[in-house]
Amino acid sequence: MKSEELVEVGKRYAAKKRGSKSASVEATTTATKDEIKQILSNTLYWYKREIVKSDEECAERLNEYFQRLSETGEIPTVEKMCLALGTTRTTVWEWENGRGCSSARANMIKKSKEILAALDAELVSRGKIPQVTYIFRAKNFFQMSDSATLTVIPAQPLGDSPDQKQLEERIAGSVVVEE
Repeated sequence: MKSEELVEVGKRYAAKKRGSKSASVEATTTATKDEIKQILSNTLYWYKREIVKSDEECAERLNEYFQRLSETGEIPTVEKMCLALGTTRTTVWEWENGRGCSSARANMIKKSKEILAALDAELVSRGKIPQVTYIFRAKNFFQMSDSATLTVIPAQPLGDSPDQKQLEERIAGSVVVEE
């Protein structure tokens, strides 16, 4: 799809008001039309990229991505990073988890997401993004959670599988009978 066609699809989508007002980006955004044009233009820069075919190309593309964003002042996002790699969030998630790629590529993806997480953490700590935005992104992109994971390890407080007679003797020896 050509970038002009993609822009036209975006316009048609925006023209249809979907869902409630609170779920509508168009109804709730504070971005100006010029800001939206700039964001879309920045995103389309990466949209045209072919999927990376080697670990070396992946490293080059990630370096280019972060270098360009540091020069332009754009906010790096997981979504845009995936476009820079020429693929989707699902594929990048698979790579991050070591599926269909080398461990080197999986580590590149993990480190790149750490850069994104570090930026988000610093922005929220400086009061530059709302905490709720940070919480959403941290949970959805950076595997953070506000729940605890408990591991139950079975234990045998009476020792290693005593037989019935040993148990009876232990119990009898610990019970005090008052007369």
